[in-house]
Parts: sequence; structure tokens; C-alpha cells
Amino acid sequence: MKTVKVGIIGCGNLGKTHAKCIAELEGMELTGYCDVYEESAKAMLEQFGGKFATSDTETFFNDPELDAVYVTTQHDTHAEYCIRALNAGKHVLVEKPLAMTMEDCLRIGEAVTRSGKTLFTAFKMRYYELLWKAKELIPQPVMVTMQMMDNRWGDGIWANDPVKGGGNVLSQGCHSADILRFVAGGEPVEVYAAGANYYQKSGVVDNMTAVFRFDNGAAGCLVQGDSACPPLTSKFFMQLFAEGKSITISDRLTTLTYTEAGKETQVFQGTESGFMEENKAFLRCLQDGTPAPIDHVDGLYATLMILQAFESLGSGKPEPIKEVVERAISKDGGKVLPA
Repeated sequence: MKTVKVGIIGCGNLGKTHAKCIAELEGMELTGYCDVYEESAKAMLEQFGGKFATSDTETFFNDPELDAVYVTTQHDTHAEYCIRALNAGKHVLVEKPLAMTMEDCLRIGEAVTRSGKTLFTAFKMRYYELLWKAKELIPQPVMVTMQMMDNRWGDGIWANDPVKGGGNVLSQGCHSADILRFVAGGEPVEVYAAGANYYQKSGVVDNMTAVFRFDNGAAGCLVQGDSACPPLTSKFFMQLFAEGKSITISDRLTTLTYTEAGKETQVFQGTESGFMEENKAFLRCLQDGTPAPIDHVDGLYATLMILQAFESLGSGKPEPIKEVVERAISKDGGKVLPA
């Protein structure tokens, strides 16, 4: 089976994390590196091996040896780099969020359709083993809550910049939205949100709570922000409820407590992982020629769930999500996104 030759654009911490995973995988080979700071690309070439390191994006995207490109750059560059990679005939793994606007998510979707190449949106939390256990124990929850509360982000963090990263609620909230949708098992119909910019000088929404109605009848609640990391629940905290059943996942989603009426409480332990699992999944779909398990549609929904919650903050009323996606599909004759 052909070895997949990989190039990484964005040679910071996330780029290195994925490089470490790729280096351990049989069937993938690190080939090229690109970064606005060429020394960062050269450092990764020296550490992980390969053929070239550059700061020239034209050289990088048009290299004929590359089969796949990992986009691990700042959020505002994702759309441009994904589209350029797809147009150059490369498969793509892009770090979350897929993009920061609906328009850019749709442009990426158009490039996926046009190129016929695979795009994998890297939501590593989808691979937390206890989320899968939760879906096994309560496959059809009636209510799901997801909380991700961090310590206050510093003013100088690039992800807190309204242009480069969007702030905590968008930057990390897309993770929360994705696994909320994943566990709820339906598509979000609409959202009603409350929150604001309370203290971040950049003006980004820094704390928000949002209620989602899903098309399978499930209700979801998202609490996202950077006021402070709670000591008991931890930064990541999720609960699922069904008739006579409940699940609490705490300790950064590594401890699952399950209760069912008339039965003894069960506790399951897991690990906080995901990077290796998503890299394996990306490689597997390329080798097998199967669709990406987390694709551009998933990326669009995760971004739009947060953006429409922002719209609700301004309008003071519920805002649609599923209808917006379906309208975008119909405008393109159904070619942008699969139904």
C-alpha cells in the first residue's frame, strides 16, 4: 500500500504534536514543512526528517511529492490554506475550527467537492474514549450539558485575538459544540444564547451559555468561557440524561459515572487522548478510500453553532442553524455539502 507523504504548514506546538503522531504511524511519511518563520520549519525538518523546509507557500503547496497537507496554522488562515491545498490535489487534515466564518466554511466545502479530495476536520475530543462509552450507555439522550470553562486567557494570546483566533468561546467552543452535537445524535435546529464580552479588552465574547434544540428532540446546553477553571468539575465537564439514567463525565472527561434506576452506580476511567486516534483515522480513510469520519460538514456545524449563538446574543431570540445549512446547500444545487 502506498505511503502517504505529508507536509505540515504551521510549525508551532500543534504542528509538532501531529508530527510526533505521524512519525509513529506506518504508512505515513513526513516530507515537507512550511512556516512564516522559516527557522521553525527547518527545526521541524531537523527533528522529524523529510525533504524540505520553506517559508514559501507556493513551493510548499505545489510540491509534487506531497499527498496530504496538515493545516495547523492560526485560525484566520485555515480557509485559504485548505483551499490552496485542495486545489493543488492534496488531501487535508485541518485543525479546528474549520474556519471562523460560515462563508469560509462553505468555500472550503466547494473546494472539497470540486477537487474530490478528502478533508478531515481535527476535532480530537471526538476520540475521547469515554464519549463513546457515553453513547453506548445512553444512545438517545433527552438532555445533554457540556461545560468548558478555562482560566482567564491573557491579552497577548493569538487565539484570543478577534481576527486571528476569535477568542475562547469560538476557538475552544467549536470543540464543545462538536462533541455536544456528536453525543446528542442529531442536528441542531436552533440556539438561544446569553452572554457577552465581560472583560476581555479585545471585545470578543468571553463567556456564554447556549441552549440548542436538536432535530431528534434532544435538548443541549453549552457553557463556555474563561472566567475560571472550576475545581470540582474540571475544565471539561459533560452530563447526559435519559429516562431513569444519567451520566456525569468529569476530570477533563476521563471519569464517567453512570446511574440507572434500580442498579448500582458504575464508574469508568478513561484517558485524555485524541491526537493519535484522529491521525490513525485520517490515514485509514486515505488508505481505504472511505469518507472522512469528521469532514467539512462537521466543521461547518461546529463553527455555525457558535456563530449563531453569537447572533442570538445580539437578537435576543433563538437563531436557526440546520435551516441555514440546508439553505446554503440548496443555493448551490446541493453540490457544496452532502445532505
